[in-house]
Amino acid sequence: MQAPQKMLQYPYSREDLLSLDSETLVDIILSTDSKFRQLGDYVRELVIAKNGRKTERFEGNGQLLIFPTKDAPTVEPGAGEAPVSDSADADNDEAPSAKPSKPKKKGHSRNTPPSDLPRVPIVADPPEAAKLPCQCCGTTRVAARQILQISRYQFVPASFYMEDLFSVVYECPACKTAPQLVAKVSEAVENGIAAPGLLAQVAVARATDHLPFNRQSQIYARSGVPLSRSTLSNFYAQVAHILAPLYALMHLILLQSKVICTDDTPVKTQDRSKDKNIKLGRTWIYLGDKDHPVNLFDYTAGRGREGPMAFLKGFIGCLQGDCFSGNLAICAAAGTILVACLAHARRYFIKAMLNDKKGCNEALAMFQSLYEIERTAKDLELSTDDLKAIRQEEAVPILDAFHVWLQKQYACAQPKSSFAKALFYCINNWKELNQYVTSGALAIDNNVSEREMKYVAMGRRAWLFFGSDKGGKDHAIVLSVISTCRRHGIEPWSYLTDVIQRLTENPNENLEDLLPYNWKLKYPQKPLAEIMALSGPPKAA
Repeated sequence: MQAPQKMLQYPYSREDLLSLDSETLVDIILSTDSKFRQLGDYVRELVIAKNGRKTERFEGNGQLLIFPTKDAPTVEPGAGEAPVSDSADADNDEAPSAKPSKPKKKGHSRNTPPSDLPRVPIVADPPEAAKLPCQCCGTTRVAARQILQISRYQFVPASFYMEDLFSVVYECPACKTAPQLVAKVSEAVENGIAAPGLLAQVAVARATDHLPFNRQSQIYARSGVPLSRSTLSNFYAQVAHILAPLYALMHLILLQSKVICTDDTPVKTQDRSKDKNIKLGRTWIYLGDKDHPVNLFDYTAGRGREGPMAFLKGFIGCLQGDCFSGNLAICAAAGTILVACLAHARRYFIKAMLNDKKGCNEALAMFQSLYEIERTAKDLELSTDDLKAIRQEEAVPILDAFHVWLQKQYACAQPKSSFAKALFYCINNWKELNQYVTSGALAIDNNVSEREMKYVAMGRRAWLFFGSDKGGKDHAIVLSVISTCRRHGIEPWSYLTDVIQRLTENPNENLEDLLPYNWKLKYPQKPLAEIMALSGPPKAA
């Protein structure tokens, strides 16, 4: 009977290793190699995340299809070469084939200036008096005509002015004891020092231009207006309070969508009960479909499933996002369908490129084939029914062949390697990744919500954290309205200024008319230069 091997503790000594048999040594070497590869993947990911390129572009080798099916055409060697003409000279047979010329890049030119900008003529000063006499007859030359030399842009920094609101008291001239009638000017915030234009500016600067309140305070101070950071924070909260009814209506419209795209990102939030007075909150985005075109953000104190489940309560349709367990729980509880994002699955292979270049290239070529189908359908402007048909005909065979390839690769992949993780993600979520081919209304990926989520990520690098959970919810309200404006091509400052003014003058204003896409049709948007001219300070008499 063979004596049991003694348990070794890391680090191993030379004597310990010499005392082991060859089989145990092989196991230790394989285990060490596996850990080495795993740690190498971690280091590469950290280095690339910090210093590497962020692009996920993949250039294929020009092959027609990496996973041929029964009906797929096969490419014979030399099939892509141009046939040689019979009349070609023998001397030209050995000449190298001419490379196809690259399309010529469009030259850079100046953009046409907007027609609505005010124009101020600047006329050249007359020359010196000694140069005016004519060299022939001595007669003094006079100005005959003007020639446009060039048109250039000029800039005037944003300016402040004070609005003095006067109430008017009406009384009876005959009865001095009769009750008086007082007419007051509507205020967005009672006794507030910010007019609708300033409230809109603070909101746009924070949510669109990613300017934290301390930087805004410095900018306004250069114009001679001392507004502290806490004052600007109060302005931002007031905008969120004014827009809250509109946000609630947009929420109801969102829940009527057949497809909702979602994503989330962490945001630091101040919390005095936590270590270092900080905790990790979460900002979520929900995008309605084309029949319910609203973009909504939501804030939760954590990434638990309770937040999105409460926000999407009553929603029946398809939820498109990553394979986060909370999304799976929402779909299971509400009876909806989770549509996974192929861009997420593709990203795993991008990260694993250094671990297994050959395998990742094959997987990325498959994704390239699938995206080429979507690109062709977009160029042809296919309807949803036609898009579903072309997916069933062309994308499904590629996906079936890819599934077989995934299982074969996973069977022999290095355990716990980044390549194995990419394979496992696809295999484990294969049903969800294939849902998009069942309907032409679904997208192949969730990039549309990720593009909107970048406004939170870019702002997070500037203002760093939320001051409280309430601050996170206020930011979600303002960002929802501005994001919906961006979706419909509406200038956010003019929209917010008008909506705040209308809700101030009439709290019972029809909110349906104030939705960005309805507001754009009912109240045609004026050029910003015209708005600035109309909103300028009145000239003194």
